Amino acid sequence: MNATFNKKQFYKELGHLLYAVCMADGKIKDDEAKAMREFVLKELATFEPGSDSSGMNQAFYTSFEFEEYARHHVPVTEARTSFMEFLDRNILLIEPELIDKTVQAIERVAASYRKVNRQEREMIDSIKAEIREMADLF
Repeated sequence: MNATFNKKQFYKELGHLLYAVCMADGKIKDDEAKAMREFVLKELATFEPGSDSSGMNQAFYTSFEFEEYARHHVPVTEARTSFMEFLDRNILLIEPELIDKTVQAIERVAASYRKVNRQEREMIDSIKAEIREMADLF
């Protein structure tokens, strides 16, 4: 287990996860990207007290990584796996409220465009099941 939790890396990985959820059906809708940015601004940035060396709130790394993965068309499985492996390595160090925010984010972003479709629902349900399984280790 890591001695310290890298919150900046968590937010980067969350961007990967949100990208994967949005791409579950093969395309990121404008409404999904907008909902992701709004969630970061209104929910994560207000929740996150930490900033990086330049004074930027660390939560904004979520948006940056989401956009970066979208630009490079990263495979969905790679993006999802990246987050889940990070979470697995760090689950005992992550405050429960941050886990709750993660689940809220994936649900809200997926629902932003004509509700949650079948591919998104399957991915969200499997992510939530994996998180529950990991969290039971507490």
